[in-house]
Amino acid sequence: MAYDKKLDQQQIAQTNKYNVLRCLIREGPINRAAIAKRMGLSLPTVMAIVDDLSEKKVVRSIGKGEFGVGKPPDILEMEPERFFYIGADIGRSTIRFVVNNAVGEEIACMKEPTEDPFPEEQFIGHVKKLLLEFIGQLNTDKERIMGVGIAMPGLIESGTGKVLLAPDFGWQNIPLQDWLQEGLPYPVLVKNSTHALAVNESFVKGKDDGNTTFCVNLGYGIGAAIISGENLYSGTSGISGELGHCVVDRDGPLCKCGNIGCLEAVASGEAIARQAQTIITHHGRSKIVELCGGRAAKIDAQMVFEAANAGDSLSLKIINTAANYIGIAISMAVNILDPDRVVICGGLMRNGPYFFERIKASVEEHIMPCPSRNLMLSMGAKGEYGTAHGACRVLMNTLWAERALMI
Repeated sequence: MAYDKKLDQQQIAQTNKYNVLRCLIREGPINRAAIAKRMGLSLPTVMAIVDDLSEKKVVRSIGKGEFGVGKPPDILEMEPERFFYIGADIGRSTIRFVVNNAVGEEIACMKEPTEDPFPEEQFIGHVKKLLLEFIGQLNTDKERIMGVGIAMPGLIESGTGKVLLAPDFGWQNIPLQDWLQEGLPYPVLVKNSTHALAVNESFVKGKDDGNTTFCVNLGYGIGAAIISGENLYSGTSGISGELGHCVVDRDGPLCKCGNIGCLEAVASGEAIARQAQTIITHHGRSKIVELCGGRAAKIDAQMVFEAANAGDSLSLKIINTAANYIGIAISMAVNILDPDRVVICGGLMRNGPYFFERIKASVEEHIMPCPSRNLMLSMGAKGEYGTAHGACRVLMNTLWAERALMI
């Protein structure tokens, strides 16, 4: 095959442009000389790229830098309103939407209770309706919306966005990405919700992080993800991180995935609620009875945590047992992966510090001793909409990789 030098030069020029813009997003405000030094490019190359991006209103000057030797440099930043990304977190109890601008700042958010997910097409139609209503309420130029990132729990087929298996929803082989794409004027990208959350939790503005992060998502179900540097490890089938379906109790209950004693079956939000319902049905003496009004079917994980915080012994036992199993599973992952840090996120972590401290104690008890290990264990810091923001960031990263931005 003949070598196409012109094409190669075009590819290099496009890559340089994206790298300069990336530098502006991650490290801006910044001047041209600093960009050139950071990117290893010549100053004339950077000047030409910045001039092009400024003409397209992608980059703007926000003033002059401090006076030193010579003329004060222009300080540049990405134009925040140039692009917008929509993110959706489809959880078993709540659906959350966010819209982020070009530099990842939230400009709007919305949440709705998750309805019965059957029939699947009807439910997905409902999600699409909510999404369009959300977009319709935005005070932004709709033509600048780059796409919609969808975070969905379960096994998601790489490249197609098909839900191979979502135990929390009872779905199998549902073409979620295709169904959502029908009738939407924006590209749709479906990814695993914990993968999206991990991408968001591991991102630190202004820092190229070379660490390895193991992110654990504790909510209605349990998932995990591995981030090395800025790269998500997806595995050969795109389904890495299924911590919730690792067996931790061979004598435990049947899991929705078909195995016995999975972590999700004994320590997830659903499992905690189910255990409390069983106890109340057979014993009836607990603070939870008061909280649920004597109706066991109304019990959810939050009630169990509330009762535990009030000193209820049965609730404390459930919470402590769940924390111990989670710590065992995390310690196994740490022994295998040897990450720099473990970040524990999700709805269950919004019930106060006690649960996190019990998990941490279990990890320390079961982890293999290693004098040189410097593991940092922390709670997630990105809040209730962290997964939806992660869906935005995954979408943005994908568009960057495909060179699909309008620059």
